[in-house]
Amino acid sequence: MDLQAGDVCVFANDDFKIIWNGSATFNVYNQFDTEIDVFTVNGVDNSSDAIWHGREYIDNLYKEMAHNV
Repeated sequence: MDLQAGDVCVFANDDFKIIWNGSATFNVYNQFDTEIDVFTVNGVDNSSDAIWHGREYIDNLYKEMAHNV
């Protein structure tokens, strides 16, 4: 995982990290720092918005993982 100027970590736990590029793109990494997904949200104006969208993504990811067990 190579962070660039302006990148912000909007979520991190033992399993996942989400990096926001300060614009519309979010990169999702697993515990081994391997990128596992990329998603885009238009209209993210600040880090609070980005944190909210990152948390929403993680909540949905955990729900999907629980459903697939």
